[in-house]
Amino acid sequence: MKKIFLSLIILSVFLIQTEIFSHINSSNLPEGCGSCHVGHGKTNEPMLAHSEEKFCYQCHGTELQQTEMKATGKLSQTIELANIENEFKKQYRHPVVDGFGHSPKEQLPYASGSDINHAECIDCHNPHQRSQLSSPSQKYYEVSGYSLSSQYLESSSNEYEICFKCHVDRTAVETSSDNAFKQFSLINTSQHPVTKASTSGKSTSLIKALGPGNMMKCSDCHTNDDPDGPKGPHGSNYRFLLSGNYDIEPINDESPYAYDFCYSCHDRSSILANESFPLHREHIVGDPLKGIPGTSCYTCHASHSSQQNNHLIAFNKKAVKRDQKTNLIQYNSTGLKSGSCYLSCHNYAHSPARY
Repeated sequence: MKKIFLSLIILSVFLIQTEIFSHINSSNLPEGCGSCHVGHGKTNEPMLAHSEEKFCYQCHGTELQQTEMKATGKLSQTIELANIENEFKKQYRHPVVDGFGHSPKEQLPYASGSDINHAECIDCHNPHQRSQLSSPSQKYYEVSGYSLSSQYLESSSNEYEICFKCHVDRTAVETSSDNAFKQFSLINTSQHPVTKASTSGKSTSLIKALGPGNMMKCSDCHTNDDPDGPKGPHGSNYRFLLSGNYDIEPINDESPYAYDFCYSCHDRSSILANESFPLHREHIVGDPLKGIPGTSCYTCHASHSSQQNNHLIAFNKKAVKRDQKTNLIQYNSTGLKSGSCYLSCHNYAHSPARY
């Protein structure tokens, strides 16, 4: 009997520790399960008063909606929640409002190669989850996903594994260089440290040191454009669901706004002062005396990874052409802050161009 009593105490302590800020925490939802579930709900819904995102918006929507929930006693009077509904009204967003549920016969893009046409809140969020928030350092999402080795995971340990459910085409893993599995493969020469920790020291232009052992999440880049708004890749006013503007056109005028997204991590002054690459300014700003316009960071650097080169160097084939003399589009590293390029850009031949 003492052992059973002791076990109940330990379990109670565990639940108290893990329920902080979760749906299961009764201080947030005074009626507990009854704050969400009703005896009779909508057809094919798990006893919910509304369908899909409309149900979530009762608490995660407008101030008026939250006030109504508080008036019914289902939401704590003291809690203030972000308006997630508003994020899905932005031009670039996860397509939560574009479909109606997931059909039992529907296959995720990962398994079928189909286009992504809609998503649901529960694709990324587990409404009954409590363990993730028990410790800031704990990596456990209680949301299904796929590992880098394409194995199905009942519970994801990393955010990117959840993203892989939709942002990977399983049927093209071996044939497409744009496949997310390949883009974040552990054998890539360079990548933003999403699936593997950074192994190098601080990059010259980085505003904040991202030294050896540090990692990033997909949502560090793909997130709300409003820094004071709710975090996460719900919606953004910028292309690719980015936190800031990023012009990727081959011919482009440099400005703080043009590469606002890149400059949020990479110091603009350092880039234009050629501290990490002796010709950065000439490439980005251009050279009026030579009649060469500026070009985007994206012309030379991939956003996710480079399978062959250091420094995320992977040329945008829409911006560069093969060098007429060598018929190459190629970068060769020849040492610290030195290398050579074989290509043609803005009708300027690199046969090669060395630095």
